[in-house]
Amino acid sequence: MDNHALGRHSPPLQKEKSRGNSSTGRINCSCSLAPRFCRFCDDNSNKRAVEIRASRSSEFTSDIIIDGVRYHVQTEKLSLKKKIIITSVSKDGKVISSRKIDYNDLQGDADSERNLSELMHKQHLSAIRMLKEDNPRMGKLPSSYLEDVKGLLKARNREGAFKVLRTALGEHPFDPFILSYYGWLDATVNKNYDQGADVCKVAIDILKEDLPFGKELYYPLFYLNLGRAYLARGDKGNAVEAFKKGLEADPQDSNLLVEVSKIGMRRKPAVPILKRSNPINKYIGKLLQRPHL
Repeated sequence: MDNHALGRHSPPLQKEKSRGNSSTGRINCSCSLAPRFCRFCDDNSNKRAVEIRASRSSEFTSDIIIDGVRYHVQTEKLSLKKKIIITSVSKDGKVISSRKIDYNDLQGDADSERNLSELMHKQHLSAIRMLKEDNPRMGKLPSSYLEDVKGLLKARNREGAFKVLRTALGEHPFDPFILSYYGWLDATVNKNYDQGADVCKVAIDILKEDLPFGKELYYPLFYLNLGRAYLARGDKGNAVEAFKKGLEADPQDSNLLVEVSKIGMRRKPAVPILKRSNPINKYIGKLLQRPHL
């Protein structure tokens, strides 16, 4: 498979003086597919969002402005001697980088057309992501935004926390931690139940991709937020399943234990050889249920 990294054989992108407002980095997709970032299709509030246009699933195009510089990203399929998908990034009418992959393996599959469209869409989004990473904006770090969010949540100000997350998501649209909190609060504060849960699941998908090793350390938080998003719409069944997955990674996570106790999901006693009513089990249980953000 011919898989050239975007920009590997291309000159570095040159920054120019700002000629207007910069893109916030939000993905606003108008296509009919549903890969991981298409959950934002209905959010048209950001007028400077990245728009991905699809033409019969054979081509995707986007125009992106970063620090006042306009880039054109185009992904298309070509059927020559080899069947390839090519994504090119252009500036001022000149191609500055490109990436090709072979899609012969998809031929003959019953869902080949849909799989091909999804592969094209993912490659297109990957090119946009890499373009943004090659052109970092001097802004607030994700960790700083998350500290602000946690502080507001401790003060029980969920609306304020969500406003901070909207700003953070504009600057860091692929950060899984920001997405996870955003999804939970979107479901809770705005009552966007389905979208909120979907964004939480997107965050988990990105976490798994970004952290091949050690991702289990963060499962309690991510499945906690997913479960809370489900609870916001009264879906206790899926909430319990999400909390269980979090507890599999850390059976002593206090936030998860608090949530499962609220919905009546009983877990094994801390000391199994003693009865649940034993004072030792009760005392340990109280210690484990102290919440932490």
